[in-house]
Amino acid sequence: MKSVSPLSASLLLSLVVLPLQAAEPAAAAAPASGAAAVVQMLGALGVVLAVLLGAMWLLRRLSGSKLAGTAAIRTVGGIAVGTRERVLLLEVGEHWLVVGVAPGSVTGIATLPRGELPEGPQTSTPDFASVLARLKGGRP
Repeated sequence: MKSVSPLSASLLLSLVVLPLQAAEPAAAAAPASGAAAVVQMLGALGVVLAVLLGAMWLLRRLSGSKLAGTAAIRTVGGIAVGTRERVLLLEVGEHWLVVGVAPGSVTGIATLPRGELPEGPQTSTPDFASVLARLKGGRP
């Protein structure tokens, strides 16, 4: 990610400040009433949104249009082991890392060679229809 030069930062700041300075003398004019006030408010909102969109476009151009990069780490899977604790399986290159995640800490548990996950569900949970039939006293 490229850093923003001081010249670019000052240009961006001037794009935001100049429309605000130009709006100050207009605020000292006599207040409009009724529909004119609504039109004036919507016009000011349009100017603010245009400046915001222009600033976002400029930032995207300066950063090389790569605000969200590709991560070198991919989450393969995870399971909750407590209310706020999880065990995650992360893929980094040709390795899998097993880590424990809790509020305020991440602890490495194991490093494994990259493998394949088995297909299908891991647990043998019964389907809803068979559980409901068993609870009603009918046939499973």
